[in-house]
Amino acid sequence: MLIAIGGGWFFWRAMTSPYRGYTDQAKRVEIRKGQRTATILHHLQNEGIIRDEYIPLLYMKLARHNDSLKAGVYEFTKPLTPIEVLEKIMRGDVILRTVTVREGLDRFAVGRLFAAEHFGRPEEWDKVTGDSELIRDIAPEATSLEGYLFPDTYKFNPGTPVKTIVAAMVQNFRKHFSAEMNYIVTGLTLHQTVTLASLVETEAQRDDERPLVASVYLNRFRRNMLLGADPTVIYALKLAGRWDGNIRKADLSMESPYNTYRMHGLPPGPIANPGVASLRAAAAPPATQFLYFVAKHDGSHAFSTNVTEHNHNVEVWQRQWYRNQKK
Repeated sequence: MLIAIGGGWFFWRAMTSPYRGYTDQAKRVEIRKGQRTATILHHLQNEGIIRDEYIPLLYMKLARHNDSLKAGVYEFTKPLTPIEVLEKIMRGDVILRTVTVREGLDRFAVGRLFAAEHFGRPEEWDKVTGDSELIRDIAPEATSLEGYLFPDTYKFNPGTPVKTIVAAMVQNFRKHFSAEMNYIVTGLTLHQTVTLASLVETEAQRDDERPLVASVYLNRFRRNMLLGADPTVIYALKLAGRWDGNIRKADLSMESPYNTYRMHGLPPGPIANPGVASLRAAAAPPATQFLYFVAKHDGSHAFSTNVTEHNHNVEVWQRQWYRNQKK
């Protein structure tokens, strides 16, 4: 009897005594999906979260055999009892990894961004985002998910599959733009609108200029003029595996449906993932006569309605500016 009482007291003390066997202010421990309970507890002991792995294992088998320890990254900031540690992990009280996708990144850059945070590999991202099935109902002409991976800050549990993350990003696009699909006033399809928005996103830095940039490309499109957008050449070079950070004169003549210096009309799909400001600008740009714009090196642009005025702007804001920089 005394042995049983003593054993029970020892078991109770072991499970209700806080323990901290590490010196850092906070400790993060990752539990991987599919790991056995014994393996997890051994890992927790090695990391100094619990003093002993065997008594908590016995506790799980006797008292919590219907419960499971959930995968994820857990943060421990103070000494906890083994029961508190196990409850925390059974609740799935994980630290979520945060990834911020800024506007204007293409799907390849998005994949590398997530892969750097250990969410899949770049090749897996290329494959998953290269399948357009998730947007087949709204953009049947799309050949990939380029343009539909909505820029935002995302939080996911470590180990979240790439397909789950991509589906969440596409759903976020629908959340932010689905209601506005009905307000596209240009006569363009949704896919063309997203394509136009991606050009706006890669060209405009200021929100107040996004509608004007959209109007330029729309005016050129309607007049069957070449769009002549440098970012489309960059995207064509990326698809060809030839982008090295510079556009050369010969690149403007490359054979690609994305090269708007050679091919009339919009490219066959988006070249980046636009934010909501660019999407709105492309859906309902103002009526203007602008056909050209040139960067002014302060984030803004000079817009013009004819080639003579445009050439003057190029001289002032490009050639003279560069000459002044060399003085």
